[in-house]
Amino acid sequence: MQANPRTLDELFNSQLRYVVPMFQRLYVWQENPQWQTLWEDIAEKATLQLAGKKSNPHYLGALIIEGVRPSSPREVKRFLVIDGQQRLTTLQLLLCAYRDYSKTKDWKTLDRTTSRYLENADSDVMECPDEELFKLWPTTLNRLIFTDIINAKSKVVVESKYPLVYIGRKRKPEPRSGLVEAYLFFYKEIDLWVSNQASITGDSEESYAFKLLQALQQDFCVVEISLSEGDDSQEIFYSLNSQGRALSQSDLLRSLIFMRAEKEQLDRDEIFKDYWSKFETGFWSNEEKRGGRSYSRLDLGLRYFLTVKTGVLVDARRVNEEYKKWIGVQPARYPSVRDELKDFSKHADLYEYYETELDGLPCNDLRRVLWDFDVSTATPLLMHLQLECGLTATEIKSCLATLESFIARRVFTGEETKEYNKLFVDIIGELKGLKSSEVQNALEKKLLSGGGITRHWPTNAEIIEAALSKPIFKSLRTPGLRIILERLELAYRGKKTEDHSIPEGLQIEHVMPQKWFSKWTLKNILIPENVSLYPSYYAKDEFEVLAEPIRQRNIKLHTIGNLTLLNKYLNPAASNDSFSLKLNEYGHSVLRLNRYFDGKNNWDEESIDERAKILAKIICEIWPHPAGN
Repeated sequence: MQANPRTLDELFNSQLRYVVPMFQRLYVWQENPQWQTLWEDIAEKATLQLAGKKSNPHYLGALIIEGVRPSSPREVKRFLVIDGQQRLTTLQLLLCAYRDYSKTKDWKTLDRTTSRYLENADSDVMECPDEELFKLWPTTLNRLIFTDIINAKSKVVVESKYPLVYIGRKRKPEPRSGLVEAYLFFYKEIDLWVSNQASITGDSEESYAFKLLQALQQDFCVVEISLSEGDDSQEIFYSLNSQGRALSQSDLLRSLIFMRAEKEQLDRDEIFKDYWSKFETGFWSNEEKRGGRSYSRLDLGLRYFLTVKTGVLVDARRVNEEYKKWIGVQPARYPSVRDELKDFSKHADLYEYYETELDGLPCNDLRRVLWDFDVSTATPLLMHLQLECGLTATEIKSCLATLESFIARRVFTGEETKEYNKLFVDIIGELKGLKSSEVQNALEKKLLSGGGITRHWPTNAEIIEAALSKPIFKSLRTPGLRIILERLELAYRGKKTEDHSIPEGLQIEHVMPQKWFSKWTLKNILIPENVSLYPSYYAKDEFEVLAEPIRQRNIKLHTIGNLTLLNKYLNPAASNDSFSLKLNEYGHSVLRLNRYFDGKNNWDEESIDERAKILAKIICEIWPHPAGN
């Protein structure tokens, strides 16, 4: 590593180019404090130049670069910018503004001098002139606007290409690129300073513009730190950025991947376009809560990818560190970084598929099951089954059905989900290295081997018991309960029914209403509201013998046997009416689930249990147990 002071003239006046790697962030400097502070320093140094006073060089900070071996003798010497891209970009925009201002005044000497700081000469002998012409080559997402500004050679052209846009009646315009705003800021300040100085003394504006350029050339420096071959640019990048805004795990991994791509001399723009560009979108930057912390979807997607590859639960805060260990083994895991990104992209597509909540998904779509049952922790296992095990489409379908049965049965019986992340990762470890023909049996065996409330796979008998006794309306989230009822509806229709669509917006209906006391008797007695709601306290005297039956009814009416689906018009109409009036409303329903009530004359606890047993058996058929019991 070598550190040397460099004036701006030394920094930009040679035939070279500074390439900002893909792992760097976008341009984020703003008027306050960065541009304004820089301009005040420039104006101060220029004023000292005018007074003929000597001053010490003003250091703008460090610029850390790493030389890249040229791929051709025609290629302009290239340096990767490991740190300092924000100030380097700002200086280029400042010099561009100065060039364009000089051009409007027809100051050819100043125009040509600053042009040399922006563009390399002899483009006709360059390997790739469209790129190598520029002294600075930003990241892909900044590149178009930056090159447009440099190529425009006119403030008027820049403003016409990137005008302020007002939407509707808003007083403020829409945000404009920081690159454009920086250029216009410095253009304005240069114009004001030069014209003000000239108006005070009456001297020519060109002479003051020359002093301003002289101050830039002589009085401003950076400490250029050039990395040697043995220096670890990745570690240097991490340590330099550790004191600023914390880098996310995906920021760190992006730097790791694209630094390696640079060293492999791969076409970084092509790689970015083909693979990484899709991760620079709102979906992937959106944050999700995991374990009390927020992580971007890209952070989580990388974590899941590494979990799938290793079969080990990866700490979300150590993804980059663990990835470096995993990818750094010999022999190499991939022929090149391109193959590595291709594989990650394939896994990311599947992650996005399961993470995207789509309206109108049918109830038998696995994505709907995972969303409504709130089991996102299964995603790594799904990725492993679908992408790593070499299964046929039929084998994948069978494995996913097995996993869905395990999840759905546990949801119905109200089992714990807190160890799912460990369980599903354990299964990945068990399945690694197996032949495709062995995966289904191994998956079932692992799911059946769990015990206790965290890993048990409920049997048919336990499903029936839960149907009879579990107040599922109270214990299960509405989306999860609705999907169970929708699947029951599809099961009632069977394969011979033409229409398998379920109307949207269905609401869960209690056949025996929650406020049953108003029109429903118990033991032929109409129970007062206070007694029905608080039997332990109010059930005295003539109601004392009914205290336990009241409590049982209040539980029973929330079990699956007393629940159905109705549309939003029928649900209020049925409401708390008597069973005979409800039957009239149910007659309007097209759902096969509600045809069960046709011809019924009475609805009580015994009726609820009878229907609960029937529905429980259907649930066992929808989500079968591999042991058949």
